[in-house]
Amino acid sequence: MSISRLISTAFSTRKYYLSLNQTYKDIYGKHMMLHYPLYKDKNESLERRQLNLTDYCLSMTDSLCNKTILEVGCGNGIQSKYFSENFDPHVVIGIDLNPDNIKIAQENSKSMNNLHFIVDDAHKLENVADSSIDIVFCIESAFHYPQKELFLKQVERVLKPSGKFLIADIINKSSHKSFIWGFWRKNMCYHHWTEEQYIDSFVGSNLNVELKENITKEVMKGYQGHIRWIGRVNFKTWFRYQMFKIFVIIQVSINMYLLKRKENYLVLAGVKA
Repeated sequence: MSISRLISTAFSTRKYYLSLNQTYKDIYGKHMMLHYPLYKDKNESLERRQLNLTDYCLSMTDSLCNKTILEVGCGNGIQSKYFSENFDPHVVIGIDLNPDNIKIAQENSKSMNNLHFIVDDAHKLENVADSSIDIVFCIESAFHYPQKELFLKQVERVLKPSGKFLIADIINKSSHKSFIWGFWRKNMCYHHWTEEQYIDSFVGSNLNVELKENITKEVMKGYQGHIRWIGRVNFKTWFRYQMFKIFVIIQVSINMYLLKRKENYLVLAGVKA
C-alpha cells in the first residue's frame, strides 16, 4: 500500500477511485461501496454503515421486485450487485464514465445474468433506451456532473411513464464560491449544486420531487469510531499502518469540515410527471 498512491488521490478523480478501490481490496480483501457511511447503531463496521445509506435510499422509493433498475454513476458496481442479489429485480443496469470502475464491476458479476455494466456518460445515457427503466438511482455521483440539467433530462427520457427516481447528492449550502476550494473542486471534477438549483431543474425536466431529506447529521455521525475500521494485520510495517491512519484522519476531517460548514447531504425521490 503506497503512501504516494494515497497522496495522489487528492489531485485526480480517476486516481482517487482507483486508489480507493485498491485500498479497500488490500485492507478488507474485497471491493466495497464507495459512498459515505450512515449511522444506525454504535460499533458498526464501515461496510454496514455504507449499506445503511443504501438501505435508507431504497426505503424512499418503490420495491425493486421484477423492476428494470438503472444505477447512474454505479462506481465499482457493488451497490448494483447488492440490488440484484437481495431485491429480486428483473434486471439491473449500472453505468459509469470511469472504465476502471466498470472493469471491476464486470469482473465481480460474471455469473449474474440480470446484472449489466456499461461505460456511459450520465449526460447522454447512449446505451439506455427511451422509456425503458422503472427506477433510476444516482447515489453520491451527480456532484461530478458539470451539466446536471442534461443528466436530469436523460433521467426523464429513460424512465417509463410514472417511473421513479432517487438521487442522493452532496450539495453546496450556498452559491458562494471560494477561489481556493474552487481550484481543488475543478481538479477533482466537483460540480456541486445548491438545493434551489436542483428543485428548479426538476421542474424544467418534467420530474416531480415527492420526498426530500437532509441526512447530513446522520452521515457525519456515520464516521464515529472510524479508526477501529483500520486493522493492523493488513499492513506489512507499523510505519505504513500509522501513515495510513494519519491519511484517514485527514480525509475524514476534511469531509466533516465540508459537511459542517459548506455542504449538505440531500436525498431526493420522485416520479416522472
